[in-house]
Parts: sequence; structure tokens; C-alpha cells
Amino acid sequence: MTMQELARYYLSQGKTVRAAALMMKLIETEPTPENLTLLADIYMEQGLFDDAKALYLRVVKAELNEAPMHGEVLFNW
Repeated sequence: MTMQELARYYLSQGKTVRAAALMMKLIETEPTPENLTLLADIYMEQGLFDDAKALYLRVVKAELNEAPMHGEVLFNW
């Protein structure tokens, strides 16, 4: 079982502190959008809305930076 799977299990059991601790450790080495989103979801369950928001925004910004610029070709004069 991976750390992420274990964190999801803890979350499903209402053990949000354990789930958050696992994910905080995991994102130190693997700050993937999926891992950050899971930690944000855990924060939401804990009522840590500002912390969750910060992580969700971090994921969105990272994904926007990786997205191709579709309009670039249309407006390249």
C-alpha cells in the first residue's frame, strides 16, 4: 500500500490528522498535483479552508503553467 493509499484510507476512517501527516511527508519529495489535491481535501475535512485554498491554487497555477498556449498561434502577427 502506498502512502497516498494509506492516507486515503485514514481519511475514509475519519483519521484526518494521520492522513494529513502522511501527505505532508509525501509532498516533501513528491509535490505532484494529485498529492497536493489530496492534502487540500484532507484540510477541507479538517475545516482548514485557507490552507486547502492555498494548495488548490498551487495546483491550478502549476497546471496553467504547463498548459499549451492555444491562442498563441491565432494571434501571432
